[in-house]
Amino acid sequence: MDQRTCIKFCVKNEIKCTDAFRILTVAYGEATLDRSNVYRWYKMFSEGREDVNDEERAGRPSTSTTDEKINEVEKMVLANRRITVREVAEDLNISIGSCHSIFINDLGMRRVAEIRTKIAQL
Repeated sequence: MDQRTCIKFCVKNEIKCTDAFRILTVAYGEATLDRSNVYRWYKMFSEGREDVNDEERAGRPSTSTTDEKINEVEKMVLANRRITVREVAEDLNISIGSCHSIFINDLGMRRVAEIRTKIAQL
C-alpha cells in the first residue's frame, strides 16, 4: 500500500515512471515492487485511478476460516492441549493449511510452548 501511495504521489507531481521506480528502490530496497508492477500502477494512476487498494476479486469465498470454525478450533485446543493440527483439521473437516492458518493468524498461536502458555493463562 505504501509503495502504491508513493507511485500515486509521483504521478500527481509529474515525476517520470523511471524516476519513481528509482525513488522506490532507494526507499524500499529489496522490498520494492518489481519494475512491471510499478509501471502498471503508474499507468493506472495516470489514467485516473484514485484507490490504492486492490479491487475485489471473483472467486470462491473461504468457508474454513469462519468465526464458527475459529471458535471450534479454540475450544478443541483448550479442551486438549496436546491435540495436533492434523487432528483438529480432520475433526472439523478443513484442510491442514486452513487449520494451521487459524492457529497462527486468528488465534496467535505459533509454537507449542505458546499454546501451552495461553492455555495456562486462561
